[in-house]
Amino acid sequence: MEEGDPVRYLQTSGVIIMARKKKTVNVDDIWDSISKPVVNNLKISILKRFVNQVLHHYNPKIMYLVNRYSKHLPNYVATSEVEDLSTLAKLEFIETLKVWNPDVNDNIWPLARRRIEGAMKDHIRYITRTDPSKFYDWVADAAYFFMAVNDRADFEHGIETGVELNEAMNCLTPREQRIVIAHTKEDLTFKEIGGQFSISESQISRIYKKSIEKIKKYLEKKNKV
Repeated sequence: MEEGDPVRYLQTSGVIIMARKKKTVNVDDIWDSISKPVVNNLKISILKRFVNQVLHHYNPKIMYLVNRYSKHLPNYVATSEVEDLSTLAKLEFIETLKVWNPDVNDNIWPLARRRIEGAMKDHIRYITRTDPSKFYDWVADAAYFFMAVNDRADFEHGIETGVELNEAMNCLTPREQRIVIAHTKEDLTFKEIGGQFSISESQISRIYKKSIEKIKKYLEKKNKV
């Protein structure tokens, strides 16, 4: 370097940086310039050497999401799909680690949770399209509940609405469920349903209206959360 050159070299913690004479070195600027490759190299090292330990650490949280989601699926679907959902959730966690930016949020879990939940929904959408027979009865029941609640004959929200309505069904008693399905899906009159239950037409009408209100309140409360 020529004498009088305004640029000099500083060595800090093994990192060679250039700074102009009389200018204060800003550590944040140094980190900004090297953070991306450093973080990426750390991620690569973690994925190569410690991925099993990381998955083991987060497994309780991952499986909680899987079990919480699968319990709202039909039993026969949940039984056959829970293993695939578990594998999918773990793979999605690894993918999250690759894109996670610690500078934005030093906790990876909020991002991982959203991505895992989205991946599970996408999986259910996919198998619904490829093998709709698995879901026909369940989605059909949910669709009829949806029509009753919304007073219209479309089921435009797809499988997520089916999941929500399957949850909402659980807020009804078995008798209330049978009455709503009999009227909406089987197209029976209140008088015909009353004959099956050995109660009056007016009682069936009251039970039906009360059941629909219970479902509406459940869905409204859920959407506010």
